[in-house]
Amino acid sequence: MQTVQEIRLNMYLAVRNFINLNDTVAKTIPKLSTSFSALEGVISQIQSIGEKQKDVITGFAKDKKRLRETLITIAADNSRKLAAVAKFSKDETLMDKVRFTPTELKRMTDVALKDYAMIIYEKVDSNIDKLTEYEITPETQKSFMDTILAYNASLSTPRSGIAEKSQATKRLVLIFEEADTYIDEMDFAINAVQLKNPDFVNGYRTVRRIVDTSSGRLALKATAREAEGRIPVKGVLFSFSIADENKGLMAGNSVIMKKTADKGNFNIKNMPAGTYRVQVSKPGYKDKEVTVSVADGEMSELVVELEKA
Repeated sequence: MQTVQEIRLNMYLAVRNFINLNDTVAKTIPKLSTSFSALEGVISQIQSIGEKQKDVITGFAKDKKRLRETLITIAADNSRKLAAVAKFSKDETLMDKVRFTPTELKRMTDVALKDYAMIIYEKVDSNIDKLTEYEITPETQKSFMDTILAYNASLSTPRSGIAEKSQATKRLVLIFEEADTYIDEMDFAINAVQLKNPDFVNGYRTVRRIVDTSSGRLALKATAREAEGRIPVKGVLFSFSIADENKGLMAGNSVIMKKTADKGNFNIKNMPAGTYRVQVSKPGYKDKEVTVSVADGEMSELVVELEKA
């Protein structure tokens, strides 16, 4: 559910609660009961769809997180065993290809983790005769591969969840339009009794107002990562300047400057809408210039991949 829709739903709920608390007066207003009953039904539909949207995405996310943690554990364990084989056989090439710490694996993107886990699996397979003393067997290899396949499947599974969410989003648009129709009917019914029930009418108008409680919402999420391996990069400087020189920026500044934190990202709240030129730089990496558009009421996402200098 979008922020604007959540704001409208809060208004519907406030109206519903007001009518229910003042049902003695509400029941005396011609035509109000029919529109109000219809609104209550639509509110239930909106809440139900909103809950399903969250459940679908949350369920997929939990499964992927569990598989990711399992894959990191298995890959790191096999990496350590391969590193021992490489060390004692003085195979520096093997050492370079398979030695990954759990921290390095955790920092990898989803696709990179899957790819590097596959590299470790293949190196284990080609050196399995040297790994028997480390309790590596065809059975442990099967378990390793099953985990890789399950994790890889989890990377595409959210697409079906996104499709479901997209369908629900389209359906919500129609349902909100229906709810607005009933609210409009209620407005006319209640306005008709203003002289007879001024307190009721004024109270209704108060709860009927749409109040935007989303001030301070997230406007932009930016991420910097290496082009090769897609590992997050800390301390990258982003300099934002508005593409339209005639427009002002936040608090009158000509440039917004932010650095990425440990996980290679940062957030900006309350960023004025517009198109920004972004200069991205960090010693040891090639400078980069990109553009990003920020819209009112929506969160924009910017991902920049850096090449080493």
